[in-house]
Amino acid sequence: MFLGLRMKTFWVGFVGLGCLLLAACSSETGADVEVGEGNAVETESEALLNNALTPAQAKTTLRLIDDICGDTWCEGDNNFGFRRLTCSKAAKTCTLTFQILPRDAAPGAPTSYWRTCKTPGFTGFRSLVVTAKNGYQSLNDGYYDSLGACISRVESHLH
Repeated sequence: MFLGLRMKTFWVGFVGLGCLLLAACSSETGADVEVGEGNAVETESEALLNNALTPAQAKTTLRLIDDICGDTWCEGDNNFGFRRLTCSKAAKTCTLTFQILPRDAAPGAPTSYWRTCKTPGFTGFRSLVVTAKNGYQSLNDGYYDSLGACISRVESHLH
């Protein structure tokens, strides 16, 4: 029990430090691009902390991003793994953490890159996803455009 608590504290601190380090990078077109190494380990309590999205809303939005990806950002030289989405009503921004996996990485080149896009002007599920009367859901056009621009900038700075 004590060891588990110490490991959880370590990871929360490690991830928090990583977030601070990542926050130093920004872009000029409105969506912040953060660069850094990361890992897929996160605690359930960390994911819920200060997130305007419920776990179900985050999962739905990540699925919608992944669904549109094949026809847009993902048809190039890289595969993508969309790992985490958080939104802050107070900061009026959402942050998408994703992993870029080059399809044909050169020997000695990184096999993946962790990146984060901050999209200002979005505060929660209703600002990210449009739900039609029949229940069909899709990404909000403004979020799609903002996220697409950010991901394109990220890819252009990989090599």
